Amino acid sequence: MYDITPIHTSRGCLSYIVADPVTREAAIIDPSQEAGPDAYGDILKEKGLELRYILETHTHADHVSSARELRGLFGGKIAMHESSPLPSKDIALADGSTLSLGRGTIEVLATPGHTDESVTYRIPGAVFTGDALLIGGTGRTDFQRGNSTDLYESLWQKLMRLPEETIVHPAHNYEGRTASTIGEEKRENPRLQMEKETFIAALDAHHPPLPELFDTAVPKNSN
Repeated sequence: MYDITPIHTSRGCLSYIVADPVTREAAIIDPSQEAGPDAYGDILKEKGLELRYILETHTHADHVSSARELRGLFGGKIAMHESSPLPSKDIALADGSTLSLGRGTIEVLATPGHTDESVTYRIPGAVFTGDALLIGGTGRTDFQRGNSTDLYESLWQKLMRLPEETIVHPAHNYEGRTASTIGEEKRENPRLQMEKETFIAALDAHHPPLPELFDTAVPKNSN
């Protein structure tokens, strides 16, 4: 039902334009200033799309969102989880919220763990998982009120219960990929091969360096 156009920056950030090809209504998921407004605007104009929503999967720590810039240029309402810190969001989402887009609906799944306000957006046949589920990995849990137990539950009680053919679109990939499937991740993702206690211990002990733009991105994306 929906067309999906991925936008991949040189630093591995992924965002997506989701559009109904009949009604021309569109949503942008996880837009980044690294891509620049023209990357989104050119596609909207080329395809004759009307921007209805700008959807954030969580408060990003490794890039500055362009959600408010795009809202000013093209319209559309910013939607985030109700507990996200951004005061200027237009729509506060909760688990089970739905957003009408064209002839279909976007479903919101609360998938906390990477952050406490992480969500996944589900459309027919696909999910946009932010940093909760990556291709061959998962997000970290050591800042922004992350929680390894919550992430495990989000993965196994929400995402891994989806049909295996469901396409997975993450918020980051550093190898040029923009999609996987639930079945592929269930079979091949090393973190999904771990027992619960092993997973929690491994993520609790995982403290890589902070993202390069952490001190800039978190304040700008929160205020």
